[in-house]
Amino acid sequence: MGAQVDYFDERPSNTFLSKALLRLNRNFVTVQINKYYEEITSKIKDKQYDYVFICQAEATPKSFLQDVRQMNPDARLMLMLWDSVANKVNTLEKLDLFDEVFSFDKKDCDQFGLTFRPLFFDKEYEELAKDETELVYDLFFVGTVHSDRYLILNEVRKQFATNNLNVFYYLYIPSKIMYYQRKLFTNELKGSQISDFSYEGLPSEQLTAKLKQSKAVVDIQHPKQTGLTMRTIEMLGANKKIITTNTDIQNYDFYHPNNICVVDRNHVVVPSEFMTTPFVPVDEKIKERYTINYFVLDVLGLTEEKQHGFYLERSGGGKQ
Repeated sequence: MGAQVDYFDERPSNTFLSKALLRLNRNFVTVQINKYYEEITSKIKDKQYDYVFICQAEATPKSFLQDVRQMNPDARLMLMLWDSVANKVNTLEKLDLFDEVFSFDKKDCDQFGLTFRPLFFDKEYEELAKDETELVYDLFFVGTVHSDRYLILNEVRKQFATNNLNVFYYLYIPSKIMYYQRKLFTNELKGSQISDFSYEGLPSEQLTAKLKQSKAVVDIQHPKQTGLTMRTIEMLGANKKIITTNTDIQNYDFYHPNNICVVDRNHVVVPSEFMTTPFVPVDEKIKERYTINYFVLDVLGLTEEKQHGFYLERSGGGKQ
């Protein structure tokens, strides 16, 4: 978009072990984190930024944010949370260090005084909406299996099989050890076999190919989360039907019952007529607000809507 940008990963490492230790107890990786951020500081100490935009700040030390503020007194510091605060316990203590904190979760915005900002889809999904690949699957899911996801997905699969509908699932668990641990100590994988899951991620080109062949996508958000997942917003861009457990989606400006089926995660029922009703195109002006370009401009405070309020609820028309 024409800006000069320096990018650094927010975490020093993205291995499963590193992420787990960070969330379990930050002290386990403090030395690694401090060394990583000292290296970033040395690279940016002679630069002046207009904007500093951080996603999550789960690993980011408070001292680094204070140093960045001191080095860039005129910069606008922003934080974006695309996970619920309940899942990002290391973030709460840093909120006051930013000029503005955005969250995709309305509940967190109300509780912590944050600015509501849903997620986005990129150009890949705009192109996918124009794709005319022949449909092979009625339902598509690719993702990590957590909480009650497996049980819900299994119930949806049974209902689709009853109606002779084709399903493509790619259920990912990081390791077989984790599978056995959860099978033994929780009810999350009740009735499953180890062969039901994959232990390596699906390559992106295969994921895209299967998605093109699918009519609808199922989305099951974490029980602690009310914000719409990235997958949900991407399917808005791709013009795909969505089956979701997230009841809050009914309050968004793009919601239409022909396109989005909301199910009770404790009593899963997908009405058979949902798959036969025609998809209703979403107004292009509404979709534009969820593009990655608009997301960036909105977070930077460069959109008109930023000044006048954004995302009207379907009922009541109040600012969000």
